[in-house]
Formats: sequence, C-alpha cells, structure tokens
Amino acid sequence: MSPLLEKNYAMGQPTPVTVIGAGFMGCVIATIYARHGFDVVLHDAMPGMLGSFAERALPIAHSLATAELTPEDIVGRVRLVGALEAAVEGAELVHEVIQEDLALKQDLFKRLDQLCPPGVILASNTSSFLLSHMCRDVVHKERMVGIHYITPAHIVQAVEIIVADFTPPELIAWARTFVARIDHVPVVCREKPGFLINRMQFALMAEMHRIVDEGLASAEDVDNAIRLSLGPRWALWGGLACEDLVASKRTAVAMLEYMHAQTGQPQYETTATLRRLVSENKLGAATGEGWFEWTRPNAELVMERDRQLAEMLAWLAARKPMAHLQGPG
Repeated sequence: MSPLLEKNYAMGQPTPVTVIGAGFMGCVIATIYARHGFDVVLHDAMPGMLGSFAERALPIAHSLATAELTPEDIVGRVRLVGALEAAVEGAELVHEVIQEDLALKQDLFKRLDQLCPPGVILASNTSSFLLSHMCRDVVHKERMVGIHYITPAHIVQAVEIIVADFTPPELIAWARTFVARIDHVPVVCREKPGFLINRMQFALMAEMHRIVDEGLASAEDVDNAIRLSLGPRWALWGGLACEDLVASKRTAVAMLEYMHAQTGQPQYETTATLRRLVSENKLGAATGEGWFEWTRPNAELVMERDRQLAEMLAWLAARKPMAHLQGPG
C-alpha cells in the first residue's frame, strides 16, 4: 500500500478533496464537504457552472450552517478551478459527479488514473453504472469506490458505498469512516444493477405503477397506503426489523408462496435465507431472533413499537405534508 493511501485510510488531517462536476449533485456534495472542514476544489468543464456555484450553493449551506459557521463561510471554502489538471493536483480524494453518461465517465476515469498518483482515491457518485464498467480503462482499479449520495444529499443521511471484486477491505473501511465523518450513514453494497437503494426503490415503484395501470387502486389510495402504513413503519425500523416486529417468518413464507403460486412472478419466490430462519425457529421478535436479535421481552417490544408508531402517525397528521406541497385549491 502506498504511503499516500495509508495516510488516506488513517483519516488524520482534513483530506484535500476535488469534486468533478458542478451540476446539482456536485454543488451539494462540494458544499457538504466544505461544511465538514475539508479543503475542497470544485471543477467543471463549463465555466458557467462554476460561475453560478455560489448562488446555487447558498440555500444548501443555509441548512448546514452553525452558530460558528455562516452559509457564506461554507461556500467560501470551495475553490473553483477550471482546468482538470490543476483541480486534481494535491487531492487525496477525487469525487466524480458528472452526468450519467457511461462513455463520459469512462473517459474521465481514464484521465484521472493518468493524472493522479496511484494512492489517490477515485470515487463516483453514479446512481446506475457499475464500477467495473466505468473503470474499463483504469490501470489502478483498486483505488476506485462508489460514494453515492441520495437527493437531497444534505438532508438524507444514508450514503451508498459501492464496491467491486477489486475493492480492497481497507478502502471499504476508509469509505465507511469518511462518510461517518460528515454525519452521514454508510450502507455498503456490492455492485449490481440498481445497487441497494434504487434496487429496492424501483422494485416498489414499478409495483405501484402496475397497481394503478391495472386499475386495482387509484394513485391517491396507493400513496395513502404508503404514507400511513409502510412508510412510517419503515422510517422507524427499516424493512427487515419491521418484519421481525410485525409478522412471523412463517407468515411471510406463507404469503410469499401463495402470491408466487397465484402470479408466477419471480419476485415473490422465498429465499434460502428466509427458509433457513423458519427452520431454525428464528421467526422474529416474538422468538427473540429473526433478522436481528431481540433481548427485551416481547410484550415490552410490542408496547414500545406501538408507542413509536402512534407518535409518528400523530406527527404526520399534525403537519399535513401533502397539503403544503400541493398548495391551495
């Protein structure tokens, strides 16, 4: 491992970061890094994008400001550089945030691989392309990692860490530490189409599209079902912990098998892991273990679960979020 890479992994002094791409997400990501004390350079091949950065970044910086750090202070920490060679000079992390065009990303990473010493970490904010596809022409593939923020990135805490077969464990550990350092939560996923969040999100979205298309329910009823049942439960506990707290694994298997038999759709097939949990009587919180271990008595868990959900639903009802978004009339 090179000395520079060892320094990066140690996360000692603030890492010099270069963000490539000053569009919407690049603007947000550069602002986040500046807020957390990094020495940030922002590059874009279009001068107009750099020229409008401060105006676009200030609203983001307002939500990140502190008593000691004004929005202007945050934005002022980002140095704008128009030449790629100068922008990456001295960087220890180069984060690509250009448009979702595979050929453009491949060309950029080929250039970055040539411009940056082998110890410089190369990251991508791609929401769709596999690392192994983007780094087709990269010699030092072992320094590439996906760091994918979810819009709005300065509010949403989860950040996908995308890794490939050539990603060393040290780089995965570094990425976890780096993301945690900027008050976000890393979720690690091996590269597959859709990664983690979009794979789940678009599977559910596609099903909602089909429900409306088949005339099974209206768009309003579909969204109310999400907002007032699945959404609050998943927001509180996540999907797998929610299953542990709400339904027995035997019930889950029975429902999936019936739905698979009725529809023939492969997404309803039960998995080997789920069947193993049932065979081991790890049915959820009621048996003390399911996807997770539960040490409190089940009666206490049920009472606490119900209290949290009631508070969440009352909070939502008091705020009427859809009314605010839709406006009068």
